Amino acid sequence: MRDVPMNQAVGLLGLAAPEAPQLLAVVAHGDARSEQPLLWQLSSALTELGFGVTVLDATVNESDQNPGLQQMLDYEFGHGPEGDDSPSWNVLPAALGLQSLCRLGARPVQSLERLGQTFQTNGVIVLYAGVDYLVKLLPDSDIRPLLSVSSGKSSLLTSYLALKRLLRKARLQPTILNMMEPGKEGPGTSAAGVAHALGECAKNFLAYEVTTIRIDPSQAESQFNIEMRHLATRLLENALDLKKPARNHRGAEASGYRELSRSH
Repeated sequence: MRDVPMNQAVGLLGLAAPEAPQLLAVVAHGDARSEQPLLWQLSSALTELGFGVTVLDATVNESDQNPGLQQMLDYEFGHGPEGDDSPSWNVLPAALGLQSLCRLGARPVQSLERLGQTFQTNGVIVLYAGVDYLVKLLPDSDIRPLLSVSSGKSSLLTSYLALKRLLRKARLQPTILNMMEPGKEGPGTSAAGVAHALGECAKNFLAYEVTTIRIDPSQAESQFNIEMRHLATRLLENALDLKKPARNHRGAEASGYRELSRSH
């Protein structure tokens, strides 16, 4: 039997299956070499917790050869559960579709409602997108986007700019992850050094205290998987519940959607 972390979030998850898709967000700030492996590890952790996962990758455009979110919106067919009962995860290109959603109206709730209508699943949608999309779709919500830092040359600058815009433009407080990297011990180049510098910049220039989660990929696989599941449940505590709209007696959709509701 797999070892599931014992905390309040897991207890809540075990009470009942979610009634609508749960939306998480991962910030794309130009550090793809560290962000994308993290995205796959997070998706695997969510499936370990029993969820089907769909990643909407806003860094990739849809095309006829590689259809994704835009085609789903155009043809109005839902993304339902796979035929296999076991949890799975898949990735859809989503840049053009998210642009369409952002043009739907002035209120982000309209875009999120449309997204919830498109995904006929009770699983998790992971939005992997740049700050521009998150600012337009998720302002003033309880969601805590995952913002990772690494030892990459530009990680400090791009993570700081992303944090600044999330705080000031969208009033979003991200979950900041320091994905430690073995073999890079120098304080100026390590992910720990970048995370510390990010915290200092945030305190000095944004009056914001950064709390960083640290995960070491070089530790034993079993412990690493446990820590990733802890991270997944932490993000789920602040997921957005994309409720499906109810229908009135004439068959038309009547909005039963609560603006930017929490998942618990």
